[in-house]
Amino acid sequence: MKNAKQIFTTLLTLGALSMLTACGSSQQVAGSTDSSSRTPVTDIGSASSKALAYCNQASGNDITGKMKVFVDSSNYVRMEYVYLRLTSLPATFKTGGSYISLWKWLANPSGYTNLDTSALNFALMNPANGQYLTGWKTTLKWSDVVTVASGMGYTDPQTFFNNVNILVDLKDPNGEYDALKISNYDASTNKAINTVDGLLPLFAANPADYANDNGSTRAGVLQKLHPFYGKSGQFSTSQFQSMANNYCF
Repeated sequence: MKNAKQIFTTLLTLGALSMLTACGSSQQVAGSTDSSSRTPVTDIGSASSKALAYCNQASGNDITGKMKVFVDSSNYVRMEYVYLRLTSLPATFKTGGSYISLWKWLANPSGYTNLDTSALNFALMNPANGQYLTGWKTTLKWSDVVTVASGMGYTDPQTFFNNVNILVDLKDPNGEYDALKISNYDASTNKAINTVDGLLPLFAANPADYANDNGSTRAGVLQKLHPFYGKSGQFSTSQFQSMANNYCF
């Protein structure tokens, strides 16, 4: 089992740093303005005693997306960003019949949910060198990146997306939002075809710990999104953390 410093060292080695400009200050103060399920931390040292999931996976409806925390060049966790990798894409996206947009939403202990109606900005990046492959976008079609993919030697959409990162600007430095929604839309009608939701890291790796929201019971809609929902007591907390970090890329 790796400790937090080793985990973050691994993330950095795998290209978790990008060459951002005009991104604002690092998140250096722990805590949140609400009872969000995300757990802001300071630097990698402050995370060492917390059994947190640094990565996650959301899967369903022909879409699978893996998420990973963003760490800046000073080893600070930046809650306003998250890395996404699309490891399974709908057939309609591959053929040009649909496009993808990203959203964020939150829920409180009473079960009230709120979707931010502003689509999130995101950009594709080459993890090998941290270079941007696109500008900031709110929609993504295969035709938008087919030329870039070809230049990197990829002709198959899924192979290309298996090897690039999507940097998502959550505009959420305090980690107040709980989940990322990946939505696929028909390119002709702009109507949603399918969606998948996943918890934004960082969050408690043990589902039993995650179910506790500062003394209250966390909203069921969020508990069910936990990657190990229904497995409480089957593994140790450290095992749950290791399982979650297997989703890292």
